[in-house]
Amino acid sequence: MYRHVPREQIIAAINHLNDLRRQMPRTNEREALAHERREAATKTLLTNITRTKAHPTLRALREIADIFSLTIEGAHRLFGYDLSKIRELDRRLNGGRTHIIESYGFERDLLIELPSRLASEDLYAANGMLRNLVEDWQRDIPFRALADGTWQRPGTFYVHVGTKDSLGSSLPAGATALVEPISPSEQARPNPSKIYLLQFANGYRCSYCVVSRGKLHLLSGVWPNRVTEEIDYPRAVRIAGHVRAFS
Repeated sequence: MYRHVPREQIIAAINHLNDLRRQMPRTNEREALAHERREAATKTLLTNITRTKAHPTLRALREIADIFSLTIEGAHRLFGYDLSKIRELDRRLNGGRTHIIESYGFERDLLIELPSRLASEDLYAANGMLRNLVEDWQRDIPFRALADGTWQRPGTFYVHVGTKDSLGSSLPAGATALVEPISPSEQARPNPSKIYLLQFANGYRCSYCVVSRGKLHLLSGVWPNRVTEEIDYPRAVRIAGHVRAFS
């Protein structure tokens, strides 16, 4: 996650970034003022780097990202930090338990594939494999395209299914699941054909369930469904959302 970067290399990289910004034309007063602020900030930054041996603060990294139009990940990488390694470290430390995971994509230029033509809506009425739900793909799309807000519902998040606490889970151990928020009416009457993320006082579980007479009944994932456990609801368990997809 961190590798030492010589101070001289950091200074050279900052000077290079500043030289690139200097080449950009300044067509109005606002851009001219921004250029002056960037020059002053760069001078201060270089002075501080040569005087201190401490790692940069998060505030300093945010300022660097703003000055040179970098992503947060790019500003960290300048000083030797690889934020994408956070997920690997998280899996190593916390992979045994089901938990919410960081879903921000740091490498915004990473080329990915996105659906370009979906199958008939009828197929989306039941669970299905991705290859049957997407008929054609867009290829070599920068990851930042996902940030336009049309690819997922607000409030969507991801969970990692634990390798040690997933006994009885409706998802395989080690899976990554996309969870979407649900309405209050669905929280009161969950659909037994959906998998939900359930939050308990001591952790999470992904499971089919139904609610009846103040009890949440956990269901097995095989047909016919059978009740495997029942819990006081909503006192002892909360439905955090439903699992839209997993891999």
